[in-house]
Amino acid sequence: MSVRSARHLFADLPAALVDELLGRAPALSKAVVEQLSERRSQRERLRERLRALDLLGTVDRLPPVPIPTSCGVDGSVVVERLLAHDLLVAGTLAVEGLTPPSEQRFWPEPRHQVWVELERHSDANDVVARGVMAALEVELAAQAPHELVFLDGSLATPLIAFDQALRALAELAESTPSSRFFLARLPDWLAALHRLLEPDEQPGCRVGVPKYTTRRDIAELLEIGDPVDDRALLIVLLEPGEFTRPIPLRRAHRPHSFGFALLPAETRTRVADLVPRLFGFTDALRVVYVRPHRWLPALRVELHEAVASDDSRSAAVLAAVMHQCAGGNLVEPFPLFLADRMVRHLRRATRALRHTVRETVAREYPDFDHVFLALESYRSEVYRTP
Repeated sequence: MSVRSARHLFADLPAALVDELLGRAPALSKAVVEQLSERRSQRERLRERLRALDLLGTVDRLPPVPIPTSCGVDGSVVVERLLAHDLLVAGTLAVEGLTPPSEQRFWPEPRHQVWVELERHSDANDVVARGVMAALEVELAAQAPHELVFLDGSLATPLIAFDQALRALAELAESTPSSRFFLARLPDWLAALHRLLEPDEQPGCRVGVPKYTTRRDIAELLEIGDPVDDRALLIVLLEPGEFTRPIPLRRAHRPHSFGFALLPAETRTRVADLVPRLFGFTDALRVVYVRPHRWLPALRVELHEAVASDDSRSAAVLAAVMHQCAGGNLVEPFPLFLADRMVRHLRRATRALRHTVRETVAREYPDFDHVFLALESYRSEVYRTP
């Protein structure tokens, strides 16, 4: 870090606070060393345990397969708390992966989806916006013509997001534009999710790659008392090019029920047979951890049991992960990495949208003060900014 950037980093903090904060580094460093040292001392024993459970594999020993074409889908949601409204924005973006030698397909644009709504203040707005974002990701992923589609997050997340949005909408005293939109589109979104999770309904594979996970499935199989999650544990245990063989996704990932009673009668009839099948698909999900290269931690990959049990299809998934993580600056498969870097700027674009709306309204409404203040943000860091 340059002196100039360091000065900018600490410009808004008292010097004494920064000194005290950095003074905690020795204690934190000692704790990290102790944790890593303890796991390293048990490394060979735990690797032997993985082999004994037939959970340790090597990518080089899988059947040779062509590298599949791929893309990654990621989304972002913004809820701007304005003084008079909540501005809700959900957007998703698809990015094609590094092109393999056998590239043969056509994917028409647009390769994005966006949803915008202005609502009165409500705690339900955040949950509904996230449900819509998950739905847009599902729609985009279901349309992709690629042999492999990476989704940011668990494959069970959309169903959970839909259920949470339904329960949030049930708390509203009356319907809103967002609630009407969500309930009207929900059957189509569930159908798209069905196409996405059904391994034989469309060619290729759809896999989930969660960035953040606290799962301890491998740690529990190895009977590790240390409350370390699987990704942190497998940084130490896996060599580059190694993976863990598929294990079931625990049911805690899915909602225990779905809000059927919260749906209008007509919608309930349309989705009654879809949701049980979706629960069946989430119960059939399997988890693989793979460490593609030395500079990467173990990546968590979720895929359907039918894909995980097929040597050729699972080999294609792992070959794609290895190929798409080939650059030293990538911390996940390339199309997900790029989609994440791009879609995270949705908040900046949302502020530009708010600024444009303010200018347009100011030309039509006689009192500029009312317009300016009504469309200001509650958040201090964006106060009086576009």
